[in-house]
Amino acid sequence: MELEGKPDFEKALERFEAWWHGDIVDRPPVTVNVHPDRPPRLPESRHACLRDRWMDVEHNVACAEANVAAGVFLAETFPRYTPELGPELCATVFGGDLEFTPHSSFSIPIARSCRDILRMKPDLDTTYWNTIRAMTDLGLARGRGKWITTMPDLHTNGDLVAALRNPQDMALDMADDLEGVHLACDYVNDVSYALMFEDLWNRIHAAGQPCSNWTPTLHGGPQYTTSCDFICMISPQMFQEAVLPSIVWEMRYLARNIFHLDGPGALRHLDALLAQPQLNAVQWIYGAGHGPAARWIDVYKRIQAAGKGVQLLCEDLADARAVAEHLKPEGVWFNPGGSYPRAEAEAFIDWAARWAAGKA
Repeated sequence: MELEGKPDFEKALERFEAWWHGDIVDRPPVTVNVHPDRPPRLPESRHACLRDRWMDVEHNVACAEANVAAGVFLAETFPRYTPELGPELCATVFGGDLEFTPHSSFSIPIARSCRDILRMKPDLDTTYWNTIRAMTDLGLARGRGKWITTMPDLHTNGDLVAALRNPQDMALDMADDLEGVHLACDYVNDVSYALMFEDLWNRIHAAGQPCSNWTPTLHGGPQYTTSCDFICMISPQMFQEAVLPSIVWEMRYLARNIFHLDGPGALRHLDALLAQPQLNAVQWIYGAGHGPAARWIDVYKRIQAAGKGVQLLCEDLADARAVAEHLKPEGVWFNPGGSYPRAEAEAFIDWAARWAAGKA
């Protein structure tokens, strides 16, 4: 497919496909932010409250349009729009409500126990889900030939249970009723994951677009960032008995997946995740105050030793180069933080090609 501001989009898609397989076309994928030639002209918000702003479909798509118009898209950075109502959107399908903040939202727990969730039935005909549908449809219509409309942030498995139950209460359930937590994690995926995913992916696929999500990966079929932020609160045994089965279910459902491993507290579960043959790659988030990425070279090496790809989220270009010295090029995706002048970004992309060829 062709995009106005990204004439080499097909090549970017090809590099990502090689990355999913632990291979390289000519160089590893590089996603890097470039200073725009001019600031985006964002539409003014005249909303009476935060909720109105978040739920305004036209305003949110117009903001994406302005950002794309001003953007510079080098290497595997591509113009995109992510429909968004916050990470706990999936709880609304089971009857939950959302409280909005300036930068996110959180669900209001409604389950008295994890076993209470086993009696809840998913329903996509809700205000929130219909808003996500409308955002997706308008994004696809307005962005045709201009950007990729992605899947929204869908926190499922244990995170969905935590959103319905309350994370603190779910932690207590882990000690008091581990079987109930396991049943709830399996249940929410069994009855709602495919229902939610396919409702939106079918729209994107019908528009002739590849699949992407809040992590800017690309694949022609269904792919997603699997995750469970709740696992930083539990032991390896609890994780493997109660939560991991539902995560593996998702990995098997998807054609490609990258796991979002969030924070040092989640590292205790890395080996259990790497043991899953369905896992393609890992997104390691070391978190604020725990950088740079070069402090975690052993983690990246463990991931590569298991035959999985790495999304190398690092502080800056120098940090990316420092980590790369210890890794093999196959399966690395560079995603440095910061924003750079075009010439500096292009120099890094050239360096990545030379590094992959053993000439850096």
